[in-house]
Order: sequence, then C-alpha cells, then structure tokens
Amino acid sequence: PNQEYNVMWPSLPAHKFRHRDHRFEWTRAEFQTWATNVAETYGYTFSISPIGPEDEVVGAPSQMAVFTR
Repeated sequence: PNQEYNVMWPSLPAHKFRHRDHRFEWTRAEFQTWATNVAETYGYTFSISPIGPEDEVVGAPSQMAVFTR
C-alpha cells in the first residue's frame, strides 16, 4: 500500500494502517528506495507501477514492483 494515499480516507487516524493485516505501508519514496536496494543487491532491474486510481498529489492507493533479471 501507498501510505501517502491514506489521507484520502478522512476517518482513518493518522499513522494507522488501512487494514489489520498490513505489516507496513510505505510512501512512494520508501518503496523506491527498498526496490533500488533489492535490485542492486541481487542484480535485477525493476519498474514500479501504481495500482488503482491515481491522485495527482498522493499517487495511487497501492504500488507494485516488477523485478527482472
């Protein structure tokens, strides 16, 4: 999930996850950093794609990375 998108749910308290089963919700920058580290460590390239409708300020509700060797 994209943590930045959580502001789109006004009833969600600040710094709370959207769902109980989420162990983390990263910002787009945090996700980019994680993907970069994984790719560099293991010799992959990657692309990040939004999942769901994108808000021009906070991005999409979720995000995914596809790693390619």
